[in-house]
Amino acid sequence: MNSQVQVRVSRSILVLFFLTCSAPLAAVDRVLAGEFDGSEATTANLPGNCSRPAQLGYRVVSPVQVSSSGSYSVTDAFNFHGVDVTALIYQGPFNPASPQTNLVTPAGIDLSADVNLQSGVDYTLVVQQWCEVREGAWAVTFSGPGSVTSANVANVPAFTMGSLTGNEPLLNGDCGNAPYKQTGPLRVARSGVYYYTDISITHALDMCVQIYTAPVNTANPAANRVASLDDFGQASLQANTDYWFVIQPFDQVAGGDYFFVFAPPAEFRMNAGMAGSWFNPATAGQGFFLDVFEKINQVFLAWFSYDLSRPAGNVPAEIGDPGHRWLTAFGPFSGAAADLSIEWTTGGVFDAASPVPTQSVDGTINIDFDDCTSGRVTYDLGTANASGVVPIQRIANDNVGLCEALIDGPGQPGPL
Repeated sequence: MNSQVQVRVSRSILVLFFLTCSAPLAAVDRVLAGEFDGSEATTANLPGNCSRPAQLGYRVVSPVQVSSSGSYSVTDAFNFHGVDVTALIYQGPFNPASPQTNLVTPAGIDLSADVNLQSGVDYTLVVQQWCEVREGAWAVTFSGPGSVTSANVANVPAFTMGSLTGNEPLLNGDCGNAPYKQTGPLRVARSGVYYYTDISITHALDMCVQIYTAPVNTANPAANRVASLDDFGQASLQANTDYWFVIQPFDQVAGGDYFFVFAPPAEFRMNAGMAGSWFNPATAGQGFFLDVFEKINQVFLAWFSYDLSRPAGNVPAEIGDPGHRWLTAFGPFSGAAADLSIEWTTGGVFDAASPVPTQSVDGTINIDFDDCTSGRVTYDLGTANASGVVPIQRIANDNVGLCEALIDGPGQPGPL
């Protein structure tokens, strides 16, 4: 499914789909997670991906092992929000030139499927962007008779997995009149939108989560409730605030194993919406032009400024000001920052092919953004023996909405 399109799926359709993927009751649950950041290799659509031809990014996780042989339910946790992926499992290495070789799954897993895995065998998990290039976190869950070991196993909060016996006290709330388990107080590391996906609905227990700012009042279950989450959804939470999580089977008294993913907001990172003009209001008449090439993970910066001091004797210039200086830098970025070398271009003449300008590298420049509207430039001009920090903000906010939309989605699952 295309995660770029907001689709409302009815509970009956979801449950009907998931029942076709039934598996033994899960005993152990694990989340494997990573990120697409533009630096990943690309290849044509792998088996199970959409039919529209494309060169799509993929990540390889190897080795992956299970501690017990048996059937494992494998689920794309971010199918409905975040980076939608196709997940493929290989016994042994993965060869993008021959994607059917060693493939354990008959095709790629778009949402959820059962896979028979053997203990002591090295498997390779390959996740590929579903149908379109998109950056951000991916998460694939394994639920089955044994534990899963991998360098990409995420350390998730303990309360996101467990069991309900059916003998717990009842709560008649948004999830129906059902037994409940409460965990709290808990605090999130940072404010923002947190993303919920019910994983156990694919193989064990249909459950839901309600979030409160105080212990639940069974006589008034709507009091202090800030979110009610079923199947998949999101909740806006604040740092330094106590929350209580109430876990229930959905509208049933039977118990069972539950497992859900509760992912934090994505970390801020540079994207194409950062493009535009930036400046420091304290130094009028100079500023920066930025362009971000998100798909190749590169950034270009041009700094329009002046010499360190005014030219002696008011030396005339045929065009502009004799004190004008411009610096450029181009290179890779990581997250919200880029460490670049400063390039100096000299020897040219206005609007002329000759003499051919030359470029030299001298000094460094670091760009570091707080969000879509502010950041700082830290510079060292090398042999010019000048360094400092320039706070920057946008000259115009036209691209702020685009920037925020491009970072929307969950980050990698982990501790709250």
